Amino acid sequence: MKIGLVGGTFDPIHRGHVLLGVVARQQFDLDEIWFLPAGQPYFKEGKKVSPAQDRLAMTKRALDGLAWARVCDIELRREGRTYTCETVEELRARYPQHEFSFIFGADCLDQLDSWRSPERILAGARILAAGRGSGTDYDAMERKAAALMMRFGGQIRVMPFPALDVSSTLVRERMREGLDVSDLLPEAVAAYAERQGLYREEAPQEPAADAPATGTGDAIPPFTAVVFDMDGTLLDTEKLFIDAWEEAEGCVTPELEEALYAIIGVTRERSEEIIYERLGADYPYEERRIAVDEMFRRTRENGALPVKAGAAEILRTLWRKGYRLALASSTERELVIPELEAAGLLPYFDAVICGGDAARGKPAPDIFLKAAEALGTAPGRCLAVEDSRNGILSAHAAGMIPLMVPDLLPPDEEIAALAADICPDLPAAQTWIALHGK
Repeated sequence: MKIGLVGGTFDPIHRGHVLLGVVARQQFDLDEIWFLPAGQPYFKEGKKVSPAQDRLAMTKRALDGLAWARVCDIELRREGRTYTCETVEELRARYPQHEFSFIFGADCLDQLDSWRSPERILAGARILAAGRGSGTDYDAMERKAAALMMRFGGQIRVMPFPALDVSSTLVRERMREGLDVSDLLPEAVAAYAERQGLYREEAPQEPAADAPATGTGDAIPPFTAVVFDMDGTLLDTEKLFIDAWEEAEGCVTPELEEALYAIIGVTRERSEEIIYERLGADYPYEERRIAVDEMFRRTRENGALPVKAGAAEILRTLWRKGYRLALASSTERELVIPELEAAGLLPYFDAVICGGDAARGKPAPDIFLKAAEALGTAPGRCLAVEDSRNGILSAHAAGMIPLMVPDLLPPDEEIAALAADICPDLPAAQTWIALHGK
């Protein structure tokens, strides 16, 4: 495929960045445009740059609904300074089947000879240099491009581009002054920057990380992130799991049913311990688990994995309203990712924490604490949406605000007292968040 690359600090990404990809794709018949948020740009050293997770989150939201665009976080994953020559070489090594074109503004063309190893950039990617409207001296750009190709080799093409009165600096200045930026930013980007308090003179004060969440009826602390459980909360898999286990068993006993309900919301390792504790050391746990895993695999591949009513709607709404979103599941990553992908829910998450990512599973707070860390948000500013007892205990212990959407078992008095509220389903939870969110 022919891939166009648009790199930048994206602090924030604005309509001009997106238009750059649109025009380049049309003029040079590119298949896809990849947007690359910079990691640690050497030319920004000494200047304040928003955290990487915020710039990545805004970039994802800016490209929402654009089938030809994707986010590439290759530079964010690299430690140390970010150099374009290294990015090009890494992309060529990873994707030898693709042809790459780096899309730059006219100012970058003027500075190219001062960049690190421009010959390495041009050896791995064509450069498309965008002008700045009808006032651009395109003849001068062509002469500059010719001189650079003579010196460094490769191919540089000049690209006509409309004049736009927009820059990330202008956006930041207007947001600091409380002015409207809807003409400069995609709606979801503006909502994210506003909700997360980016580009204000003073950042919103974070509550203590270990501040306990309050129970039903108490004042709800302000929250800017929402952390979801998966099984039983977003995916209707808890009953599927129990039915599959009982089918593999061939018969149902009260002891088996109690044991299965007891392992809801805990890690696989803890599930094994509970089953042996309740059903005896000679119980064929591995045999049953393999049968259940195989049933889930077939169900997922057949596209029949049940999604909770309202799951996609609540994630899409919160994502576009600027909340940071994370998943905190006790299930193993090798199962979580394909199940979220099959359900069409994975793109909405800014972070995914799974069983094995934390030292202890639910009801310990570790998974939720890891989720808050990954989001760059204090636990006290995170709402946790959970369906199970173990999940509520875990979220509360982490200092989050627990919101319960019960699945198979109703909450007892202890859990009801710990939860900020109890909603019958996800649409009701979405309404609750709209009423209590910042």
